Amino acid sequence: MTSRIAACTARVPLSNGLAYLVVAGCALLASPARATEVHAGVRVGAVQIGVDPRLAVSPFAGALWRSESGFLLELSNTFTLSPGDKWGVYDRSAAALGYGWPTGHVSVGPALSLYSMPACNFVICDRVNGIAVGGHAVLAYFFAGPFGLSMTGSLDYVGGKSRVLPGGAVVMGTAGLVVKFETSRSR
Repeated sequence: MTSRIAACTARVPLSNGLAYLVVAGCALLASPARATEVHAGVRVGAVQIGVDPRLAVSPFAGALWRSESGFLLELSNTFTLSPGDKWGVYDRSAAALGYGWPTGHVSVGPALSLYSMPACNFVICDRVNGIAVGGHAVLAYFFAGPFGLSMTGSLDYVGGKSRVLPGGAVVMGTAGLVVKFETSRSR
């Protein structure tokens, strides 16, 4: 196990902000995995880009790997649609570390997003497009076997110069149903 972690850390520059996540993920994957889980669902909530909150409908899918101790690594993708006269899309891919128990899990990690959204400040409205970096957190609770509730919150920085988004922040919160498919690793 130690050699697998050493091989992983030898290739990771520690000046990179994601280095700690990579090292922790390597350590998690080097330990015996108890289960692999694939999950999917739809969340509904709001996205705040500019001064006006907008409806967010977010189909999502992901996979996670649980260790014997309960710690987990989660990879996920959420494709958010913001319907209306001026529609928008916000596609987020994320890697997160967390902790799981028999009826749920919680995870936190960095995210990378591609977006094309209408946004307004107090004076003008315009469409903003680009790439955003940020973080997200997920809480999932399974109340009926593989069926459950998933809640997520995220904060992204869109960067660049924009007359519409001088602060450059995007906040999103959604909740919805999730279904999981779990496979146990045989020893």
